Amino acid sequence: MSDQKDPAQAQDDESDELAKLKELAARAQADLQNAKARMEKEAQEIRSFAMLGLIEKLLPTVSNFQRAFEHLPEDIADHDWVKGLQATEQQLMSNLASVGLQKIPALGEPVDSQQHEVLQAAAGEKDVVVQVLEEGYTLNGKVIRPAKVMVGNGNAE
Repeated sequence: MSDQKDPAQAQDDESDELAKLKELAARAQADLQNAKARMEKEAQEIRSFAMLGLIEKLLPTVSNFQRAFEHLPEDIADHDWVKGLQATEQQLMSNLASVGLQKIPALGEPVDSQQHEVLQAAAGEKDVVVQVLEEGYTLNGKVIRPAKVMVGNGNAE
């Protein structure tokens, strides 16, 4: 007896082995493409939120600018120095918007627990924001500070 295989059987075995290797290569290629796509998505998320810490530290300064301008005495409202500060605040907000910071719409909106932190209730349409106490913000679609709001309690004024 000889250990040699029939040439037809040997060719079939080689064809089966080749098919298995092709399938293995195709799976490896698909795994590689999936890993590459996953890494690109993770890198994009990291880039999107890389500035989060800095922006969170700047938000109190932004709020202080806004409060100061809300309480600006009329007799100095047209002063060049005040206009310069307003231009600086606008430039800061524009730069923050360019990296994905957006104000959360609040006044007149129905309360959304994901975007609004209710601090008080007052006369007005029930569960609708009647006053914004502090602006809220999103960064690239993610809430980083909810808006602090006063909502209507359903009673007329």
